[in-house]
Amino acid sequence: MQKFNTPILFTPGPVSISPRVLAAGSRPMIHHRTPEFHIILDNVIKKMKVLFGTAADVLLVNSSGRGSMEGALRNLFSPGEKILSICNGKFGHMFADIAEACDLDVHRIFENWLQPVILEQVDAALKNNPDIKGVTAIHSDTSTAVINPIWEIGSIVRRHDRLLLVDCISSLAAMEFKFDEWEVDVAITASQKGLMTPTGLSFVAINHRGWAAVEKATKPGYYINFKNIKKFYDEKCETPGSTPVSLVVSVNESLEMIFEEGLENVYHRHAVISQAIKSSLQAMGLTLLPEGDVDRSHSVTVFKIPEGIKPATVRQMAKDKYGILIASGHSDFKEIALRIGHLGMITTREALLIISALELIFFELGVVDKPGKGLEILHASLKNAGW
Repeated sequence: MQKFNTPILFTPGPVSISPRVLAAGSRPMIHHRTPEFHIILDNVIKKMKVLFGTAADVLLVNSSGRGSMEGALRNLFSPGEKILSICNGKFGHMFADIAEACDLDVHRIFENWLQPVILEQVDAALKNNPDIKGVTAIHSDTSTAVINPIWEIGSIVRRHDRLLLVDCISSLAAMEFKFDEWEVDVAITASQKGLMTPTGLSFVAINHRGWAAVEKATKPGYYINFKNIKKFYDEKCETPGSTPVSLVVSVNESLEMIFEEGLENVYHRHAVISQAIKSSLQAMGLTLLPEGDVDRSHSVTVFKIPEGIKPATVRQMAKDKYGILIASGHSDFKEIALRIGHLGMITTREALLIISALELIFFELGVVDKPGKGLEILHASLKNAGW
């Protein structure tokens, strides 16, 4: 059997990286306290504001997304304060776990992964608990591939005059995000998903309401200190401490690629390919999770494995036979489902590759009677979208 030294990533982060971005990140090192780097960082921050959909501040944080999630909680709230966490997915629960590690009093809601967000319950929770200071939510939770209605949640949270913190790590640059219009106060993303660069950087959008909370917080911490990060950028166009320059340069290049393509085109590409992949899997007789009518992410697809087959078997066959790495399900989904990430530099070529490989695998495993239906629907879905 042939060997694949570096499989193609169909995981919901990290994603495969363009040679253009890789080349940018491998350029000779420049110092982070030089005019050359100032220009790059300023370009990154300005373009990130457009991606977030905000005129507010955007901070570059030298950490993965989890670091900025913790940083946001520590910078906006003081130990003992209460927050409401929307937990319908692994990463919704993780946001709540981080809050508890920050000594916040966390009230969890929608703890069942398959439970949709019921807006009336969010409204009631805030109405009945006036001491809740803020709400955490995930825009696109990759454990369930569901989109949460941030635009509606934001309206409710603002009406009750609380703070809304949103993890848009797996959605930004793959789907439209409207920070200002949706009345979000803090949003967090990271470099390894829609920004299609290596892991290690994160970005935080924060508005005037968020800054007002920062002024009141008593234990913001040292390393991810929002006021310090803002001070360095505003006064010097730099970051505190040593900057991972190569990662910033890589993000700068990826942003150039995104804006060259055009944001509307990027969002449309993700939407079309996501729908084509989902339709093709269903044509093979596979079931999307969660079942039913839900608002599905354009970044990732979760599908159920037929009974009698282990997800690990499918993953291993995809890797060994076709040089493709797909993701296992999380927690309760681990033994019943797989996840396909389709974000970043995803194109129709990658859609063809993943559907072809999976159709051949499921034919070999006896799930598909004859290969071809999945590819037929893939072609039809793309054609109907004008591709």
